[in-house]
Amino acid sequence: MSTCSYLSAVNQKLLFAKKLIKLIDSNAVAQEDRHMRVALSQSITLQLGQAWAWHLQDVASNYKVKDPSNINSIDDLVECLMADGKQPAESTELKQLFYSNDSWANNLLYACSQLYSLPVIRKAEMDADRLPMLSLDDVSNSKRKAIDWDLSTAMQWSKQMNELVERHRDMMIEF
Repeated sequence: MSTCSYLSAVNQKLLFAKKLIKLIDSNAVAQEDRHMRVALSQSITLQLGQAWAWHLQDVASNYKVKDPSNINSIDDLVECLMADGKQPAESTELKQLFYSNDSWANNLLYACSQLYSLPVIRKAEMDADRLPMLSLDDVSNSKRKAIDWDLSTAMQWSKQMNELVERHRDMMIEF
């Protein structure tokens, strides 16, 4: 994938997150429709998680890493850059955000990872349409609590991810 491809892929995911947020902002989602709000929150999180992954590859591409498609984590990025004798501010910030337990990026990526983890079933409940819904509370192998799929949190993550990508692109232009 070329530099432009990673840039476009990140842009696409950020755009999709914005479009989902626009649905919320346009009041197309009723406050009382809990399932739709959770679905949108999870969808925004998924888009942002993929934007993060492709942003890592975009940073690698901008710093001329041999094969950016092999970058699957912040550790991969830092390792490849250091092997080339580079330690740019972008990778330092990304690593700090990833490993800081109280950072927005750490929380976003944890939430994103939980979309792929089978939760522990607490109890069955009936929803407003009288459909049995399993309450999926806890994550079986995690020391962290279950994710509160709150739209305002997902919207904040989107804002912060957009700011991060924009700032990094400005910094990489100078490189």
